[in-house]
Amino acid sequence: MVMLLILVGSVYLTPVFHSFLPMFKFEKIFNRLVIIFTIAAAAIFVLCQQRKNKKANTGRNFWCEIGFDFSAPWFKLFAYGFLCGSFAVAFIVLVEVVFGPRYLRHPIEVQDIIERFFKGLLSGVIVGIVEEFFFRGFIFGYLKKRLPIFLAILLAAALYSMAHFFGNGQIFIPENPSIGDAFRLLVGYLEPFVNQWPEIYPQFIGLFIFGIILCFSFMRSKSLFLSIGLHAGVVFAIKFQHSFARKPLEDVAYPFFGKSPDYDGSFEWAVLILLGLIVWFVILPRFQK
Repeated sequence: MVMLLILVGSVYLTPVFHSFLPMFKFEKIFNRLVIIFTIAAAAIFVLCQQRKNKKANTGRNFWCEIGFDFSAPWFKLFAYGFLCGSFAVAFIVLVEVVFGPRYLRHPIEVQDIIERFFKGLLSGVIVGIVEEFFFRGFIFGYLKKRLPIFLAILLAAALYSMAHFFGNGQIFIPENPSIGDAFRLLVGYLEPFVNQWPEIYPQFIGLFIFGIILCFSFMRSKSLFLSIGLHAGVVFAIKFQHSFARKPLEDVAYPFFGKSPDYDGSFEWAVLILLGLIVWFVILPRFQK
């Protein structure tokens, strides 16, 4: 019901915002409204649950239940996760430079390194916090209370992976868009799964594996900070590595190494699985509650 209200509200508000902000694409405004309203709804739900617990004097802290437990060694969890995520991407890039299609960028510019470092770091932290709060703290936290844990992990990981492919950029938007065009954008979210599945399924698998790792990290550590660190480290390294390495043809699928993303080839899936094993057997035992 809440999601339906979010989608309907986004449909009706997009033409209004576009009339005030014509410099932004109609579809971009629609997509941002959906994201903002969805995250806001999750945050409001958490705040309401926290307020309810306080009134009932249960002693429960709902923020802690969804993973924001600052009584845990949160910075260590984040740091271990960030380093593991960063090194996993660095290892993929190094192997692909030596044995695969990547090549070292020339020349390597100091200004570009500095810019990508700080932009990648900021993007990684923001994406890590927002997506882990929503997909692990909120979605997975909700599912594991209502489904067998194995099914909850698979479903949460699938939803996380699918969310990266909701796209409506192929929908034609006229010069003066209306509410009807916003509805077309809404239906267009499913277009990649109908018409582009052969192209997107390798990326879907990589993100699905990563989603499982993030769910296990949250479930066993009982804290979001390990998964936030992993997520932030991966995003940071993916963005930062462009200062040093390139793929010659980013739209060509190379055997074992996939296309331009760092998670759509069989070698990259294997590295993600190895990352999961390291997190499970090496990192998590250090923080087991």
